[in-house]
Amino acid sequence: MTDKKNEKMSRRNFLASAGGVAVGAIVAGTGLSLSSSEAEAGGLPEYPWTNYFDKKLDVEKVREKGTKYYHEGNHCGEATFRALTEELGHPFDKVPSQTMWFGAGGGAGWATLCGTVNGSGAAFSLLYGRTGDTMKLTQELFGWYSETPLPRKENSSQAKSVAGNPLCHASVTNWCEASGKKSFSQERADRCGRLAGDVAAKAAELLNAKLAGNFVPAYEIPEEAKECMNCHTKDSMLENTRGKMNCTTCHDDPHDS
Repeated sequence: MTDKKNEKMSRRNFLASAGGVAVGAIVAGTGLSLSSSEAEAGGLPEYPWTNYFDKKLDVEKVREKGTKYYHEGNHCGEATFRALTEELGHPFDKVPSQTMWFGAGGGAGWATLCGTVNGSGAAFSLLYGRTGDTMKLTQELFGWYSETPLPRKENSSQAKSVAGNPLCHASVTNWCEASGKKSFSQERADRCGRLAGDVAAKAAELLNAKLAGNFVPAYEIPEEAKECMNCHTKDSMLENTRGKMNCTTCHDDPHDS
């Protein structure tokens, strides 16, 4: 009688094999390629992957890809994530970019966190994981996005606007007011395509600075927001809210009434 131990695959081996098949199916569907050994091993090396980031990113290539992928239907979240992970190369480019598809339109069209900073932040997190580096890079990108006139396309007559915060709603609305265009117009879509490229490029610049060892956070929370935090955030008198955004970009000052 055949030994049952030789007839049955262990749960651990089964899961490992199933993982390889699943990764293979995902990769086939996304146009990526894996060697047979990679597929058998699940397609990805052991995490963390920080050591795989060992050369500067081509910032302009990332910018071009971010805009290109946006207009190919990836929208803002996936376009930025895909542009960055492709430029980072193996193993980052083995993670399906569809992971960030939900970020389109500020999250399934809800106009919350702009997909461009969402996808870029996901790339930071994929690279540095649960560390302070992820949070510092993400905060710097959010702050830059909030205060910078965008899109940054040079020699263009297209309107630029300052979002004031990293929310899709504020970003689009402020641009519509500056340009006189509609939020569902082709002009707005063109603007967001350029925005995807610009934000992905800024994320690449921050990563290059981190790699070179000269990343120094420059963003500072506005004084208006600090005043609000004195009463409303952690360990304050009221402690009834959270956040780092400038409150006055959306809320009237209640103390004036």
